[in-house]
Amino acid sequence: MTIPSELVELWQQYGSAAFPHGYGGKEINRVDLPLLDAEIAGCVRIYIHNDGKLAPQRVKTLRERLIDLNAIILLMDHDELIYFDRLRKMANLVLQEVEKIIG
Repeated sequence: MTIPSELVELWQQYGSAAFPHGYGGKEINRVDLPLLDAEIAGCVRIYIHNDGKLAPQRVKTLRERLIDLNAIILLMDHDELIYFDRLRKMANLVLQEVEKIIG
């Protein structure tokens, strides 16, 4: 399967971006931001490196973490918003592509 070019570009940007200063160990509404970042990025990485395949449990994790991210993203400051919005876009793209396969 071909990985969407938009996802590849976002992943490259993600890889060169630093985690937002002051957000390490921080929670917003009981959502651990470093863990949220790691879980979403891990699912995206696996999807990319497995040629567009993602195990059902990882799809479930990605959906759940995206719900968490959507619930808190507007509570973030500008720089953090940019970082986490990129993460949100990647998660959405992966889920859209997976849905095409599993229906």
